[in-house]
Amino acid sequence: MNDAGAASCFLLDETAIFDVLPEVKQAEHPQWMHVTHLREARYSLILTAGEHLRSSRLNVFSDSRLYIRFSAALPNISLDGLACSLVFLDDGDHSEFQLGLFHFCGGNTPSEWRTAEFDLAWLAGKSGHLLVACGPGAENDPTADWLAISDLCVAREGEMRALLAKTHLQMRIKNEMAHFSSVYRNEFYSKVQERQSETAMGIARSVRQLNGMIQPQGRDAQADIVMLEPFEAEAAYSYATRLLRANVPQTPPDFQARLRQKVSDHGSIKVLSICSGAARIEAGLSAAVPEGVEWSLLDINEDLLQIAAKQFSSAISLDLIVADANNLVPTGEQWDVIMCVSALHHLVELEKVMLFISRSLKNHGEFWSLGEAVGRNGNRLWPEAITAADAAFSALPARYRWNVDTQVVDPVIPDRDHSIGCFEGIRSEDITALLERWLRPVDVYRTNCFLWRMVNLAYSGNFNLEKAQDRALVIDLVRAELEHFRQGGLGTELFGVYQKKHLFSDGASDR
Repeated sequence: MNDAGAASCFLLDETAIFDVLPEVKQAEHPQWMHVTHLREARYSLILTAGEHLRSSRLNVFSDSRLYIRFSAALPNISLDGLACSLVFLDDGDHSEFQLGLFHFCGGNTPSEWRTAEFDLAWLAGKSGHLLVACGPGAENDPTADWLAISDLCVAREGEMRALLAKTHLQMRIKNEMAHFSSVYRNEFYSKVQERQSETAMGIARSVRQLNGMIQPQGRDAQADIVMLEPFEAEAAYSYATRLLRANVPQTPPDFQARLRQKVSDHGSIKVLSICSGAARIEAGLSAAVPEGVEWSLLDINEDLLQIAAKQFSSAISLDLIVADANNLVPTGEQWDVIMCVSALHHLVELEKVMLFISRSLKNHGEFWSLGEAVGRNGNRLWPEAITAADAAFSALPARYRWNVDTQVVDPVIPDRDHSIGCFEGIRSEDITALLERWLRPVDVYRTNCFLWRMVNLAYSGNFNLEKAQDRALVIDLVRAELEHFRQGGLGTELFGVYQKKHLFSDGASDR
């Protein structure tokens, strides 16, 4: 095994680089075999009591994780059972860090595989090897103590799922091709295929390989960008956001125009804002469309509702509702529009909220999500975005990485879980899936994978857009965001219009 370099991941299969020690086998057994006595037969590496697997050299990061699927490899093992231990061996001082110890009862083995997943953040910064050992049970009887490992992966969080899907890749490709070659010769399909072949009088033809594009290097590899000039005294956050939107071939929904159109279509409408807070956005919409809208503002904080009320003209119909959005239940009252401005990510009972929205919208009604945070739980970045974001951020001169909140220069973007102690992003990861379970997307705009984290309030004041250098740095940050987005990056900012897809016959009125 070549330990010259260290990798960020290890995936166990026939192509992996690893050792099984000691090199002299304790018992004759195949290195790989299909374990068939379990409910799901899986191709597995086999270790006997006294043997251990030693992975290739690994670097551990703050988001590194370990996943293992394992079982006794034989239907009957020694009466005292067997043990499986997982250890990380630090190359620096040869310290051993125990990750887990699992025991299998003796005699007949269970019919299901065992799985375990570990967060390795506590080992971040270390380099070393993963050791997975098979040992005898308490009575030290190694008879028939064979351990099967069908899946074993150490990877950074954003890589784990894709890597596990590649386990035994060549075997799976071979099986997949054989399967479908057989299936499409089955009479169920073959009759139609033969009839179409006769009609077309088709012939066998040559095939070709698909050659990939040559990837540009250097400056040419960066995202193309449409340039905009900053406004006078414009903040870096505002300029970066405006520049980003100018370079995405979609625009957020025009909620003001939609509100005006609904009034035009229906004469008068009812709008409910849940978790409205001080209702700054809602008040702006009311001022822009001052007639034909009855407003309802719902929030748990009565103090904020009173701040909101003062922003609406006295001529506007305004209904203030004190309620915890986590405990909403349908009442029979319905609205033409229910909206939420960047607040769903503070709610725990999202399923209750979605049911309330779905049953409280008129059949022609819409739910509007304005600026919702749909990143990782705790207001964190998605794993695949962290590497790209840190590369762009750490390239900035130190003075642009000065954090006004902590009064230190950040080497990389802090990515802490902000839901500890409050509800910031408590279930952000669930929002988009739940919206689409209950509602039908009509116009959805989702961008900003990480740009906002580099020019938010902590850093925005470090940039003076009147200076060419500062402006160029902001543009470079936008380039990095666009490049990641165009490579499939997942946006964390959602603006969306949704309509109900569940119709209820509960007697509720619908104009």
